[in-house]
Amino acid sequence: MFVGLIFVSLSAEFGGGHTKADKLGYSESGHYKEGRFINLITTKMDMGFKNMFTTIKEFSESRPGKFPSAELLINYVNSLEIVNNRAPRLIWFGHSAFLLQFDGKTILLDPMLGKTPAPHPLLETNGYSKALSIEIEKLPSIDAIIISHDHYDHLDYGSIKKLKDKTKMFFVPLGVRGHLLAWGHT
Repeated sequence: MFVGLIFVSLSAEFGGGHTKADKLGYSESGHYKEGRFINLITTKMDMGFKNMFTTIKEFSESRPGKFPSAELLINYVNSLEIVNNRAPRLIWFGHSAFLLQFDGKTILLDPMLGKTPAPHPLLETNGYSKALSIEIEKLPSIDAIIISHDHYDHLDYGSIKKLKDKTKMFFVPLGVRGHLLAWGHT
């Protein structure tokens, strides 16, 4: 337990916390009560022992169609095509990451562009493909990055570190700003 606490405390991948000013803003949003975020739609969040055991079993059991039978083919993208693109375009990078271009704007959605959809590189898992269709460094200037939520497979520390200097704006839900600040984004 102690090792886990130190791991969480010292790993940059876990992002930042919430300031008193952040919490005050959250409380005024209508989505935060008694120190906790709340769903506006009633959502069953019961994760008792029985449900946890069932979930772990479902994730760990092998069944047909759970994973692709062969490595997914990659359609490599020429960086010049993206930079000079004028037509609407949507590129899927795998899992949650998409690049959307329209009206001269480039928007990146949930940039999980690393190899590890987990809180630390030591927890690396194999993805469905071995490479991206384009490397992060070859992406054009990004007008906006939209983050849907802060699970590791949607908000990747390594990807944000590489993208922050080429991105004009980030749009994030309540509670995610602290992670970006901890990772050097202003």
